[in-house]
Amino acid sequence: MALCDGKFIGIESIYTVIDGKQINIPDKLEQLRAKSRNNELFCPCGCGANLVLVAGERNLREQHFRIKEGFDGICQMPVEGINSIDSKIALKCWLEDKLHTDDIESRVPIRTVSESERKYEFTFMSAKKKVALSFCNEYRNLSDDKFTILEQHSNGNSIIYVASGDKSETNGQYPEGLMKIQKRQGYCLLLNVDGADYSKAELTVVYYEKNADGVWEKVNIARDKLSKFDISDSSQIMYHNHSLSDMLKEKQLKFI
Repeated sequence: MALCDGKFIGIESIYTVIDGKQINIPDKLEQLRAKSRNNELFCPCGCGANLVLVAGERNLREQHFRIKEGFDGICQMPVEGINSIDSKIALKCWLEDKLHTDDIESRVPIRTVSESERKYEFTFMSAKKKVALSFCNEYRNLSDDKFTILEQHSNGNSIIYVASGDKSETNGQYPEGLMKIQKRQGYCLLLNVDGADYSKAELTVVYYEKNADGVWEKVNIARDKLSKFDISDSSQIMYHNHSLSDMLKEKQLKFI
């Protein structure tokens, strides 16, 4: 990601959805290109490096920001995995598609936790719609500390928790990280992407429970293209005009 005008941005910031089609935003792309040429994009780690916007050039597979040639300092910014980048592009498109708002900010920082030096952020936030989204690509990052800080700094925004679906199978074990989401949200939203294409992204809604033998199982509530899930005015996730919360209750009643 890059530091631009005092805010953190990722490559997902240049994408939106118009008439159901994922496109890059020409004005946003040109603005970032100009800032890139004028040395106005910086590395967020504080190393002082200027960044170059490479999105859209030479059909590069990984579209992101790179350190400008000639920098001889030490950069401590970790490289973000392609699955995480693609997931954020799909989620940005989903929020703009369903919320119909133009104020979605990405990678909104909260504060630095001095004890651990970890920085927490909302992946996306819309002040107008009072919705924040937190995406987790690695389950090891699902700490109680993170959830507490996100909730303390939600400022009245409803928080949607989404995790990568790549490693959601339990093999009978207690899914510690995902259970932290389930305890707060009631269910887990698991995202699987096929590249950065919003139209191909899939969302699986599940909850985890222990069966009579003491083995943990994943119970599916719904699974479909991400674009088939809506967000209501009250920030409820909807599927075919039914809230996922109501669908969860119906599913659980069947097993009582």
